[in-house]
Parts: sequence; structure tokens; C-alpha cells
Amino acid sequence: MSSEFKDAVKEVRKEKIPVRRMISNNWFMVKYAAKYDRRLIVSVVGLFCMLQVMKAVYDTILLKVVIDLLQGPKGLKPLLLVLLVSFVIVVSIEWINQLLEQWSKAKLVRLGGKIQRELMEKNGRMDLVCYDSPEYYDMYISVASKADEMLEKAVNCIKVLIGSLLALIVAAGVIVTIHPLVALFPVCGFLVNLVTRFKITRLEFEYDLINKKYMRKADYSKRVFYQPEYAKELKLTTVKEPLRKQFDEALDQCEEAAKYYGVRITWVSLLNWIMVYTVLSFFCVPAFLGYLALVIKSIVLGDVASTNNAANIVRQRLNETNFALVDFQIIGQYADRFRKLLNYETNIEGHTGTVNIPEERLELVLDDISFAYPGTKKNTLEHVSLTIHPGEKIAIVGENGAGKTTFVKLLMRLYDVTDGAIRYGDHDIRSYTTDEYRDLFGAVFQDYQIYGATVAENVLMGKFKDADEERVVHALTLADFGKRLATLPEGIHTVLTKEFEEKGVNLSGGEAQKVAIARMFAKEKKNAIAILDEPSSALDPVSEYKLNQNLIKNAEDATVIFISHRLSTTRMADRIYLFSEGKIKEQGTHEELMALNGEYAEMFERQGKNYIL
Repeated sequence: MSSEFKDAVKEVRKEKIPVRRMISNNWFMVKYAAKYDRRLIVSVVGLFCMLQVMKAVYDTILLKVVIDLLQGPKGLKPLLLVLLVSFVIVVSIEWINQLLEQWSKAKLVRLGGKIQRELMEKNGRMDLVCYDSPEYYDMYISVASKADEMLEKAVNCIKVLIGSLLALIVAAGVIVTIHPLVALFPVCGFLVNLVTRFKITRLEFEYDLINKKYMRKADYSKRVFYQPEYAKELKLTTVKEPLRKQFDEALDQCEEAAKYYGVRITWVSLLNWIMVYTVLSFFCVPAFLGYLALVIKSIVLGDVASTNNAANIVRQRLNETNFALVDFQIIGQYADRFRKLLNYETNIEGHTGTVNIPEERLELVLDDISFAYPGTKKNTLEHVSLTIHPGEKIAIVGENGAGKTTFVKLLMRLYDVTDGAIRYGDHDIRSYTTDEYRDLFGAVFQDYQIYGATVAENVLMGKFKDADEERVVHALTLADFGKRLATLPEGIHTVLTKEFEEKGVNLSGGEAQKVAIARMFAKEKKNAIAILDEPSSALDPVSEYKLNQNLIKNAEDATVIFISHRLSTTRMADRIYLFSEGKIKEQGTHEELMALNGEYAEMFERQGKNYIL
């Protein structure tokens, strides 16, 4: 066993849940399902229980009645009548059971969809810091992939436990009236089954968690090979080799886990089969009933048939109860993660402030801020102080990794500073409602996304209405996308990407970036602060120059913050801050920094041949 696998096993075994918590988790899932469709839950459980009682009565009493009629003097007519009525009853029970199963399955699909929608919405409201955590991804994937199944299991678990209990009462009543000792064998089988199935379930749960962790790595490596954005680099480089190696290593780890848990599950399953399904069920009960009927002659043939059927019902219902209790354990384990995800309290998203955002535009002050990403000791930004005045145009420049994008995320309160404070006006930004504070900003990020929707929906980042057409076209024109728009088959209603539409259009990197930039121009509410994080990295110098001119012109009196490692925008800025290793190394106007003849001047001279001055 590899050391990495040993650590993984130790980690999942920490997730032991007390019985009380397990019961609470199951009850939580049932209440959660009932929140969306109480009538469905009551109908499924109620009808299933009624059918179980009817089947138990039929199975225990019918055979005894038939044998008694055969032994009696009443003739063939009463027997045929009983058989005919029994046939109608059993067909009706099975027909209702099939209808119930198909109806509930269809309803539970809809119910599962509602759960998944809530999980998606919950995930969308999580703090950005969660996305930096592999543990969060593992938890979300395990919850999202099992939510529908766990919901269905919770409902089925309740109906089986109640239905089996009622059927057991009927069967036990028959057994007790004939010979109570017969019940001992299925009860012993139930206890053995309970212990062994719980052990098997725990092993399967551990295996599932470990396997999912390894398969996430394998799925990533596999996914890269069929996603179009990776195709060119895969063909032109040898990056496929480390990806294949990563895929093979993940499969090796999955195989190791399968062998480790497979052997243990096999042995426990074999013990379960020998004791429960062979010895206690098929040998002991018939042998004991034969002894009672043939040796000591304390029961008649009809009693043997009826008691044997009743014993089988007890065995079957106890077995169903066992599996329901196993599901009870599974639900308790997964639902614990489900509850943790639903109960996660955000620190930033959805935060309600104590101060209203003022109508007038105010200064944005960074007061000696530092920031370190969770799980890291080194600060990404360290002791940064600056003041951004209303309407000021500033540029944040520096090489990749200097901390520029982190600076933007802190400004927009996607993260909270580790030390220091950011103030808008006289108040710390943490005293404002998060959504209201972010409404001050309009932003275009370097890692923008194009969605499988129409051009208009990609610009508006929402639903298109006919009244929006002029606004969308104007925004695309300002983003220098006008010529390309004229070539699109359905104009702003053209679907982007070919993932779902054969007639969809794939844009080049520069074209896609222009669509993303158009989002800034399309906003109905003018921004107090516009943030442009590498907004033109995929554009040629001419397009970049036109775009920057349009941005400055249309920003009007808004504060504009350019983030770039390319310096073509800096001459338009009122003030420039050069970041290096998470600190402000130089600041001033373009002329002041060029006169300083420092790192900024060196960068500008090195890149200057590409600029339109």
C-alpha cells in the first residue's frame, strides 16, 4: 500500500458520524424533500405501506386456505373461486405497485432537479475563497453527484421501514399463532445481516470517496483531450505526455483502492451470504417445520405452508429493513456533507451592511493592506497604500505575478484583506452591503468567459428583450466589434460556440475579448468605478489603442482603473502605480516615472516599439 493511499484512507476514516447525527441527517433529507413536495412523500409512503400489508395478508393466508380446501370435503368449486379471487387480487396489487413505482420515479426526477437547482444557486453564492480549496471541490462534487440519489434513497428508506414493519406484524401474527420459535431463524439472520451490511457499506463509502478524489484528476486529464480550446497546443507540443502520465497515475491509484477495498468487501459479503441466505433461511426453517409436522405432528400441512410463507415474509422484510438501514447509513454519511454545504455561512457573499452607499462618488482608500491566499504563508500583497480620487484614471502595471489581479479582487471585495483596510469614503467597505458596494463597479477581467448563448445574451449577461437591441449594437460598436457583427448570420442573435448549435459561431480570441468588453459599455447603470483587468491582451496594438480611447471617452466622470503588464494605456492615466512582488515599487505620472528612469521606464522602452504614441 502506497503512503499516499494510506493517507487517503486515514483521511476518509475521520468522517465517522455518531448514530444520533445519522438519524438527524436522514430526517433532514426527508424534511428537505417534503419542503418541495409534501404530497408526493405522503402518497408514496402511504400507498407503498398499504400494498405491503395486502401482500403480507395474501402470502400468508392464501396457501393455507387452498391446502385446507384441498383436504376438506367442499369440492372443487370453492377452490376455483378462491384461486380466481386471489388471481385478481395479486394482479391488482402488482399493477398498482408498478404504477406507483413509475409515477414516483417521474416525480422524484422533478424533485431532484429542484435540489440540483438549489445546489447550483448555493454554489454561486459561495465566497470566492472556496474556489481556491480542493477540499471544497471534493465536497461539492460528492454532494452534487449524489444529491438526487440520496433524496430518492431517503424517501424509499422511510417507506420500506414503515411498510416492512407493518408486513412483519402481519407475518409475526401468523407465526405466533402456530409456533413462535420459527421466528428465531429470520431474526438471527437479520442481526447477522445488519452487522455485515453495515461493515460493507462503510467500506463502500470509504472507497467511493477515495475513488472520486482520484477520478477527478483522471477526468481532468481526459477532458483536456476533447475540449477545443486545448486542441492546438496538444497537437503542437508534447504537453500530452505529462497529462497522460497524470491520467495513468490516477488510474493506478484507483486500481489500488479497488483491490484494497474489493478484497475486504468480498470476505464480508461471503460471510453474509453463508449465514443469512443459506444456513438461516433455506435450511433451518424448512427443517424445523418438517420436524414439527412429521416427527412430533404438532401442526398440519396447511400450517406448514402458511408458517413457511410467513417465515419467508419475515426474512424478506427483515432483509429489506436491513438494506433500508444500510441506505439509512449511506444517507447519513452523504447528507452530513450536504448539510455542511447548505449550512455554510459566507463571510462576504450576501453580507448585509450597516451603512448605505452614498449617492455622491467618493475616494477609495487602501490603508496599509496585506493579503495572503488561504493555505499560504507568503503575502501576495504586502503593505499597499494608495488613494484613488473620484473620476481619476489610474493604471496598475507590473509583470505577471506582481499582484495586480489580486489587487482588483480585493477592491471589489471578492476577497477580504488579511491586514489593513479598504475604505470607500469614511467607511470600511466591509460595513456596506456586498451587492450594493459591487454595484459601484463595472469590470472586464482577463479570464472572461464566452457562453453558449446568443451574442446579445453574452453582452447583456442576462435575458434579451427587444428594447435592448440598440444598446447591445452600440456597445459592440464601441468595443470595435461592429465589422465582425455585420458578418454574423443572425447578427446579435447568432449563437456563440458550436457546443449546442451546429450553426453556432466560434470567435477568435480578440473577437471574444471585444464581446466581453462590450459588457462594460452595455450596462444601463453607469459605473462609479470601471476596472479593466488586462482588457485588451488579445488585441493588436491598433485595436487596443482604439478601444482604450473609447473606454476613456465613455467613462465620462467615472473612476477608471487599468490593470496591465502592457504599458500602452499608461499615458492616458492620471497616475501610475508599478507593482513588483506584491508591493508598490514606483508611482507617479508617465512623465515622472520616465524621468525616474527606473523599472517603469525600462519596461516602457522595452515595449515602446509596439505603441501608437
